[in-house]
Amino acid sequence: MKKFLVLALVLCCIGFASAEGLEPLMAPGDLAVTAGVGYGFIWGAIDVSGGVEYMLGQFKIADTIPLTYGAAAKASYYGWSESGSSFSYLGGGAFGTLHLGLKDINLPDNLGFLENVDTYIGLGAGFYSYSWSGAGEFKIGLRTTGGAAYFINPKIAIVTEGGYYGYYSSGLLGILFKL
Repeated sequence: MKKFLVLALVLCCIGFASAEGLEPLMAPGDLAVTAGVGYGFIWGAIDVSGGVEYMLGQFKIADTIPLTYGAAAKASYYGWSESGSSFSYLGGGAFGTLHLGLKDINLPDNLGFLENVDTYIGLGAGFYSYSWSGAGEFKIGLRTTGGAAYFINPKIAIVTEGGYYGYYSSGLLGILFKL
């Protein structure tokens, strides 16, 4: 998660250094669906994650850097069984999100790949529920998410995301579709 926050900070600094040509990759009115697989940082399980997000509006910092904000719902599930024991986990939440995307900006040649990058962070409320061989737990609390999407074209992006839904953190590598 720290890496995502550092990347977002770096992109903000690049945005302040170049005041012209910034446009959001995720604009107000966009609806995005994300699906992917992740690595749950407990037991080494592979998890399945997904979500939806709707971009609600936009504001600018210093009248030059557009930030888009939205609302998202995300969830993650995994399960495994071994030697008579079984474990399953479901976590998710509703988030307020903030996006910074760089597009059509005069970047140095070695940073040209950033033109198609959208970074985001999210904060919200969520739940987790797990079951371990018959025993289980359900909790509600504060949840976080953050990541980066690399747009292959205006409607499809490759996404990497980190999230904390409670009990454990997960990472996601997936695909985003703008509808």
